[in-house]
Amino acid sequence: MPNAHQLADYLAGRKSLEPFWLVTGADELLKLESVDAIRRRARELGYEDREVLDLSARSDWSQLPDAAAAMGMFASQKIIEVRLASARPGTTGTDVLTKYVAHPYDGVVTIFSVPEVDWQTQKSAWWTAVSRASTVVDCSPVERPALPGWLAKRMARHKQSASREALEAFADLVEGNLLAASQEVEKLALLYPEGELTLDQIEAGVSNCSRFDAASLNKSVSLGEPERAARIVDGLEAQAEALPMVLVFFTGHVRNIAKLRAAYDAGQSRAQGVFATPELQRAARRLTMKKLEAALLILAEIDRLAKGLPVPDRDSDPWVELKSVALFLAR
Repeated sequence: MPNAHQLADYLAGRKSLEPFWLVTGADELLKLESVDAIRRRARELGYEDREVLDLSARSDWSQLPDAAAAMGMFASQKIIEVRLASARPGTTGTDVLTKYVAHPYDGVVTIFSVPEVDWQTQKSAWWTAVSRASTVVDCSPVERPALPGWLAKRMARHKQSASREALEAFADLVEGNLLAASQEVEKLALLYPEGELTLDQIEAGVSNCSRFDAASLNKSVSLGEPERAARIVDGLEAQAEALPMVLVFFTGHVRNIAKLRAAYDAGQSRAQGVFATPELQRAARRLTMKKLEAALLILAEIDRLAKGLPVPDRDSDPWVELKSVALFLAR
């Protein structure tokens, strides 16, 4: 199963295309580019006719088999792009999709573009049938450690490069927003000539368009990344994220770390009700119960601040206090 970053090399070596492709994941830019790449290779192989279907649970699903059966007057091969509005096609959609992928149409390549699916959808009949019959292209977001390399490859298309330090700075400015990252690479190509760009050029030419969520904060604190944790809190505030919701997620995460730490202290390898990801395990081994209990007390006080209640000896700005706790736990 190729991911979005491997797809170009995978397609380049294909003399023919599989009849079904499933492009799925949370990153819209990678999904669009993956569909474009498959379509482009299909054109090179003689697939001249194309039809696009936007389908949902309420759609007329007979359009799909009808489109596959109907060839253009001067085309013997056809591309059908099926864009699903959600990962729930409904009863009729499930039935049509299951039957459709069971019997490929000669000369027809079908590309299914589907939003990110949860674990329940992965067990559904339609997903099982389509994913088994298709070449699946994973379009998950680029994680922060891999982002400098991704940017370097994009810049190389314009015969530009940058040092590791400059690429790290670039990644900090666009983290969590891959579409903007791609646009900033294009902007650099317009601003500067070919060759290696300096850190000053990167910082002058790239806008700060990073985007974060509460999960990013949880992960950064677990991995012991104080500078990034502080930047994420600033980013969440700048994005006008709802502080009560951020606090709920972050406090729950700290509680889970504490439960796992307590289990470790008791000689147990797991804690009931806690899904111990590698990041969570790392945090539980690194942080003491004393530190975790102190953080939970402060988070309770920050919750009061967020509700407009005064708390002695605390800054009146709850975002400032949240950053302090994040730094306290990440160090």
